[in-house]
Amino acid sequence: MKTIKVMQKTKAMGFYVAVMAALMGAGTAYAQTGELGIRTGASFGSLHSGSDAVSGASGKTGLHVGLFARTGGDFYFQPEVNFSTFGGQYAYNGSTYEPAFRQLNVPLMAGYKLIDNDQLNFRVSLGPDLNLNLNSPDAPAGTAYKRFNLGGVLNAGIDVGRVTFDARYGLGLTAMHEGLEQRQRVFSLSVGFKIL
Repeated sequence: MKTIKVMQKTKAMGFYVAVMAALMGAGTAYAQTGELGIRTGASFGSLHSGSDAVSGASGKTGLHVGLFARTGGDFYFQPEVNFSTFGGQYAYNGSTYEPAFRQLNVPLMAGYKLIDNDQLNFRVSLGPDLNLNLNSPDAPAGTAYKRFNLGGVLNAGIDVGRVTFDARYGLGLTAMHEGLEQRQRVFSLSVGFKIL
């Protein structure tokens, strides 16, 4: 039991270090003729399970809000720090569960601008996404969702002047719940504004 708590604390500490690195990277990115902005939108999440004991899975809509930095030219780096919510519903052993997630997400994306001029940019990006659960979602008795999991994101976006529009798909690469073999999948739409 003590070993599990030490491992959980180590993972949490690693996540906090990654968040700090992303924030420092964002500051460095901006200092190197980059952009800094805010973003918000809707998240459409679901939990996909590899277990036959889980049935009737469906997703619930949530929200997200965050900060982004972008540096580079046609090829760019875009770290973000986002607070997001989403939920799901599923049946397991005759009971229904409705977990609601509140997460801190840190996507670290590399991208390419397909069209790049002063007033209009079309861009695509992808990269890893570090996710930290900030709450304890509803789970079957004696089980729990992991505090930390790793995902990947694929993003397509348009910048019109200082306004940004993004569509993003996030796929869980590690299980959020080992016993239920669940991985998160989140599609999100957002609008943002470049502050600097």
